[in-house]
Amino acid sequence: MAVKHWIAAFLATFLMVASASAELIRNDDPQELLKEVAEKTFERIASEREKIDKNPNYLKTIVEEEMMPYVDSLYASKKVLGRYFRDTNKQQRERFYRAFYDYLIATYARAFTQYDEEKHKVSFEPSPELAEDAQTAVVRARIKEVGRPEIRLDFRIRYDSNEEIWKAYDLVVEGISLLNSKQSEISSVIRAQGIEKTIELIEKKAAEPIKPDEDVDNPTEVS
Repeated sequence: MAVKHWIAAFLATFLMVASASAELIRNDDPQELLKEVAEKTFERIASEREKIDKNPNYLKTIVEEEMMPYVDSLYASKKVLGRYFRDTNKQQRERFYRAFYDYLIATYARAFTQYDEEKHKVSFEPSPELAEDAQTAVVRARIKEVGRPEIRLDFRIRYDSNEEIWKAYDLVVEGISLLNSKQSEISSVIRAQGIEKTIELIEKKAAEPIKPDEDVDNPTEVS
């Protein structure tokens, strides 16, 4: 089994935590929230499968509408930028945040070209009770497909006190943090080519059209 295929396909699955309506789904229990919104999202994917098959790029629309309101892309962007935050000016940071937001949309859309709602099943493990003032949590799940080993996922989420809602910022797949992996990759590009070129590369990757059955061994590679 190519683990990277599963990382890509279910990174998007994990982060699908919104409904198609303008009203946000709210639940003080992050695990229950994740389960509820995942179910709603899977329903939309299934109901619009014909449209997706005709136009894979439509997955970008679904991702932005269904996912991004519940993804802490700003927090993730700052983590990915890491120590280079101090070496950038405000305009560069704003460009980077926007580019990374669009990049996430494209990345998750590409991952969904490998997703089949008839084959892939997600189950959630019981979570320990959270303290009333908890600001972070981990939701654990398993991805199952007949004939393949289970994939262990740890969902890292944090509470956005401004919007009063839980938001996702990282996924740990079989012990590997995707956020840390992306920070390492982008840091290497910044060191080699500078922040301006890095932003241009991210923007270019984000703008590429989605194709059916894409090779997603490394769908998030920037360089």
